[in-house]
Amino acid sequence: MSHNQRNCILTIAIMSGLIVLIIVSIIAGIMLRELSFDVARANPELTYLRIPVLVICYVLISIFIVNLILAEFLLKRILMNSIFTESSVRFLKAISCLFMLGILPLAALFIITELNVSGSITQIYVILTAVLYLTAGLIFRLWANLIRDASYFKQEVDMTV
Repeated sequence: MSHNQRNCILTIAIMSGLIVLIIVSIIAGIMLRELSFDVARANPELTYLRIPVLVICYVLISIFIVNLILAEFLLKRILMNSIFTESSVRFLKAISCLFMLGILPLAALFIITELNVSGSITQIYVILTAVLYLTAGLIFRLWANLIRDASYFKQEVDMTV
């Protein structure tokens, strides 16, 4: 099996995994509504927080799903052997920006929990998720810069040849 065939199979496997992750994320979003009712019944004094927290969670899941879809487009470009293009750089920058944007609803969730349930374990989860979103955003920005520079060098080599 050639190197190209192995890369193609690996890319298709990753794309399949991302599709599964998209489906799982959608199912989690659907189940989140029912879970919010259960939490509200278990903690009636916090029922008024159900809708704001649910909206924030839906925003975070939406950002994650959009990033997965953008990653699918990026992997499709890899399959077509056109990764070193400005379009790929735009996909990577978009993914990076969306992850960074995800920090805003996390900050809102942190503030909501601090004002209403100070010292909650939820705040630890929010901080960890914000760190993950920040790290992912920075890594995708780094990849965007690497692909941009690599495509510039590829153009120079192509013009030299």
